[in-house]
Amino acid sequence: MSGDTTAETLDDAAFLAAVDRATLPGERFRHREHVRLAWLCIRAHGVEAGHAKVRDLIQRYAAALGATGKYHETQTRAWVLLVGAAVAAAPTGETFADFLGRSPELLEGRLLARYYRKETLDSPQARTGWVAPDVAPLP
Repeated sequence: MSGDTTAETLDDAAFLAAVDRATLPGERFRHREHVRLAWLCIRAHGVEAGHAKVRDLIQRYAAALGATGKYHETQTRAWVLLVGAAVAAAPTGETFADFLGRSPELLEGRLLARYYRKETLDSPQARTGWVAPDVAPLP
């Protein structure tokens, strides 16, 4: 992949392939790209199967980059549920840019603080398994 390629310049198929093959540099797989990955997987597979796909892709991507300890199950599932709720309200055929324009709160990396205490998300249980929200229910 060339040095000037960013996730934003890749079409959806190329973006998914770059994550799947771990050719997208780690420094270019930030919060926005995690949301995009969830958006693509949910649209293709639904929320439950989309969550399984997102989990698999992120875990394999992290392993390929030597960062297996970065995966966080509760955060991943919570974000999939938030993105899934926004996808359910989305018009058919909406682009990712349109989706973000309609749901800009999904770009707020701290959005989970509306649903979880920091101590809960920082717990080993939340990292390795699903922990339900303890501030407010997820949509």
